[in-house]
Amino acid sequence: MRKINAVILCASAMSSSMIVEALRKEAPKKGIDLTVSCSASLRYRTFDFSRLDIVMIAPQVKGQMKDIQKFAAEKGYPDLPFMLIPMREYGLAKGEALIDGMLEMLDKDK
Repeated sequence: MRKINAVILCASAMSSSMIVEALRKEAPKKGIDLTVSCSASLRYRTFDFSRLDIVMIAPQVKGQMKDIQKFAAEKGYPDLPFMLIPMREYGLAKGEALIDGMLEMLDKDK
């Protein structure tokens, strides 16, 4: 099984909990051992980016994405993938589509 560590950043880490559950449900079907959590985007300065394979950004905080990417790069993680979650997939908690998007992003440079 492929191991992936991810975090979802949203406004208050409430709505993204549904996304976390959808991802956890779908990941084993794709052969993925997924560790995923959610957090309020304003807490990004407290993250241990070294343990992450990907950062997923909820649509409502997409305006903060560049700042978070810049901070991660300054901390030594310039190549850490950031995925903006599409509004439709976020609103409908489409776990399978999000797993597919995550895999596509993680594998695009391989």
